[in-house]
This record gives sequence, structure tokens and C-alpha cells, in this order.
Amino acid sequence: MSQIKRTIPFLMAFAIAAAVFANGLGGERLEKVIGDQIVDVGTDQEGTPVAGEPIEFDFNLLDGQSREPLTYVTSVGIDIGHNGKSMVNCDLIPELPTTFLFYTFPEAGSYNLKVTFFDKNRDRQELATAIFPLTISRSGGRTRALYIAALLVGIFLALLGIYWGARSRGAR
Repeated sequence: MSQIKRTIPFLMAFAIAAAVFANGLGGERLEKVIGDQIVDVGTDQEGTPVAGEPIEFDFNLLDGQSREPLTYVTSVGIDIGHNGKSMVNCDLIPELPTTFLFYTFPEAGSYNLKVTFFDKNRDRQELATAIFPLTISRSGGRTRALYIAALLVGIFLALLGIYWGARSRGAR
């Protein structure tokens, strides 16, 4: 029983550390209403995305009234352009509830993200298209500092656990 009591603080510390350093799609959402549908693009970035750091996108076509995802989408066309050149041009096959794309912008500047939803089972296969302007800032080394801080916190917790474990064994 005392072993369990000693383990609980460590599990709580790791759970708190995981929550602090977790990364999800709780960032900025880009939306455009196209007819009776909403083109919805989620990101994992809360601020301006940084060149050289990966950004996660999710793509959804929503019903304009209920905001529920439309399930008849068969593919999502993605085109990321910069200075008149296409940097990425691909088709994604949706897997509900979300369709993901990870991309690292190579340099700072202005980009356009063009998203097109298709249904290959219809005569008019293109359901909706939206273009979103994106601004990418220069890398500032902020993420590297966060990774180093996370590493140091992990090392500190490991050393604390070793010390605590050795101390409790010596007290027996």
C-alpha cells in the first residue's frame, strides 16, 4: 500500500507535465461560408505560425445550419501557394471526424491556402472552395526553448524520483 502512495505523486506530476506540454487543435480556426456550407480549417497554432516549425491543419465541410460535418465528402483538395508558386498540391481522403495535414512552411511570408471539397458521386463534383490568406513569421527559437525546458523538467522529475526512491529504501 505504501508503494502505491509513493507512486501517486509521480503519476500526478507526469499527468500535469503532459497536460502543460500537450498540443492539440485548440488553435486558430479559419472559416468561410460558401452557400449553405461552411469550409472549416482548424490549426494547432494559437498565434502566428512560424517558419521552420510544423503546423497541423484539419479540414471539415460543415452544414451551415447545424454545423455538423457533411459525410458525403469523398476528397479534399489542398493547395498552398507562395509568391505565385504552388508549394503543396494534394488530395486528401477524409476520415471522419477530421482530415489532417501536417506542413512546415520553409520561410516567412504570405501564403494562400486553397481548400476544395469534392464528392465524386455527383455530377458537379466540387462542393465548396475557399481561399485563406496565411501569414508565416520568422523562426525565433521560441519552440526550441520550450523543448529544452520540457527536457529539463523531465530530467528533474526523473532525478527527483530516483532520489525519493533511494531515500525511501534507505529508511526501511
